[in-house]
Amino acid sequence: MSNQDIFFWGMMLLTLLAVGLAIYRTSVKNNHSERTRRDIRKTLRSMAPLREWRVLEDVSLTGHKGQVFTTDHLVIGPFGVLVLTDIHQRGNYYGELRDAEWVISTGGEAKVETLRVRVPNPIKNNEGFVSALREKLTAAEIYNIQVEALCPITQGQIQVFVTGAASMVVENGKLRETLSRQKYQKDNGVDVAKIAALLEAK
Repeated sequence: MSNQDIFFWGMMLLTLLAVGLAIYRTSVKNNHSERTRRDIRKTLRSMAPLREWRVLEDVSLTGHKGQVFTTDHLVIGPFGVLVLTDIHQRGNYYGELRDAEWVISTGGEAKVETLRVRVPNPIKNNEGFVSALREKLTAAEIYNIQVEALCPITQGQIQVFVTGAASMVVENGKLRETLSRQKYQKDNGVDVAKIAALLEAK
């Protein structure tokens, strides 16, 4: 085997190792993200019984322009409806409040391993879902329902550096505290079962 062949196969092996390592790291991150997202679900479900909440997961609605919006969690209670889209991918989030996408930066500016990826703006997703939800409620002649939206951070390795987003983003570990506020304990006469049935109907 010539030196050229050895070099070629050596480079191929290094490339395969690099690809394998990248896939492994992605798998580990995805598994970690899924675990932390389950923590949000667990928190919501543990709070639901005493408050007469219904908690739905991965609910999709179509807006009047045909665009589909999916929320990670939906809480329906006597207070109204709360839409939650998780911020679950590790890294620092940058962008503007109205941007369609935000940028996630992992690592630091001077680090070789820094990776930047674009992800849909979770706040914009919430807005689209809330709009589609209001349309569905109106079509079903359900009116005067308080609808709010939040974006819970699911793990400690996440920071959001977006001006104006603080009031709509819940810091890691503070979801239970946030949902214990008085406005989520009020009884506004919402028919929880009726709204849940409407959203669960195929």
